[in-house]
Amino acid sequence: MFIDDKGRLFGKLNLLDLIIVLIIIAVLAFGGWYFTKGGTGSAETLTVDYTIEVLQKDPEYFNYIIEGEKVVDGVTKQPVGEIVSFETQTSRYLTQNNETLSLGYEEIEGKLDGRIVIRLEAEVAYPDLKSGDEKIKIGKQVAYRSESAAIKGYIIGMDYDVEKLEEMK
Repeated sequence: MFIDDKGRLFGKLNLLDLIIVLIIIAVLAFGGWYFTKGGTGSAETLTVDYTIEVLQKDPEYFNYIIEGEKVVDGVTKQPVGEIVSFETQTSRYLTQNNETLSLGYEEIEGKLDGRIVIRLEAEVAYPDLKSGDEKIKIGKQVAYRSESAAIKGYIIGMDYDVEKLEEMK
């Protein structure tokens, strides 16, 4: 009636081919739904304080790091947060003493290392935290700009509500 002797539906389409096509459509539909957060289109956000380490800067550089200034990505110009705080310490590097077979630090005269804390309302695409299209993750090299300074360094720490992030799974 509906299936002929060659296994074709209505004499035109093979039943096995139809099943495979329906499975592919179902998988694509589920993937589309899953990656768009169930079709809501609205991303959940989480407040994140992340720390950027900048190394071996002249002391005057830190006169231009101003708390409260907005920060944007140096390339895309997308907002990446606001400077919350910063601290400095004398730059130093690791040295080896061959006589005592030990390691130690030596200071670099006239240079400072800094840690700049930036606060961001990050979009959550569990387990990733994002600012626009960019992931915020420890170890990532960043090049940002504020109104007063260019900030180039590495993200070395992140502080956020872990329990709230877990709830967003």
